[in-house]
Amino acid sequence: MRGTYLAAELVSLACIVAVDARLRLYFWADARRAALVLATGIVLFVGWDLVAIAAGFYGRGESDAMLGVEVAPHLPVEELVFVTFLSYVTMVVLALVRRTLAAREARDAR
Repeated sequence: MRGTYLAAELVSLACIVAVDARLRLYFWADARRAALVLATGIVLFVGWDLVAIAAGFYGRGESDAMLGVEVAPHLPVEELVFVTFLSYVTMVVLALVRRTLAAREARDAR
């Protein structure tokens, strides 16, 4: 079914946004800094993809679950959503781990 992969990515991204909003881990902690870090991650991953495509290491796979829309040759729109999700979830998890370790250190210091 066309678009199910993109839909799954968007639902997953929405869940991470909800966790971030609820716990104020990343964007809700410092939106300006988060936007800069997220944009940097997206640019790096898309650049990596473009280099791999140009070198012939990567090609667009065929799947009925994908939309079939490419933003560049062999770069499906789903890849942009995926690298956004990957960058975002990495920073949310990092912020959660840092908060957990800080709370543990504070508890142990008492």
